Amino acid sequence: MTTLNGRGLRTVEAKTANYTITANDGGKTFTNAAAAAAVAFALPAATVGLWYRFVVKAAFELRLDPSGTQTISLPTGVQQAAGKYVGADAAGERISVECVVAGAWETSEAVGTWTVEP
Repeated sequence: MTTLNGRGLRTVEAKTANYTITANDGGKTFTNAAAAAAVAFALPAATVGLWYRFVVKAAFELRLDPSGTQTISLPTGVQQAAGKYVGADAAGERISVECVVAGAWETSEAVGTWTVEP
């Protein structure tokens, strides 16, 4: 689905099962609407310029999982250990991730409690 949100048209896709994101998905917003369990999004290689947004719609964990050598930051800006995921599970929580340095995902526009893999 494509929606108009004041920033131009943006593609929004709901996933109810684990999904591997590709570079071709760049700029999309993903949700877990209608999911009946946790949904993990495997992030592609952190390549400068890639950007994605995620919104928890169903009250199940929505997980962002970088590859084993890549890192992702919590909303505080602190990069986590390589390969560790971040997740949230309350409807309305959302986060954007983008790559500005190869190999590392930065988070922004985070709402809610996003935690890192133990």
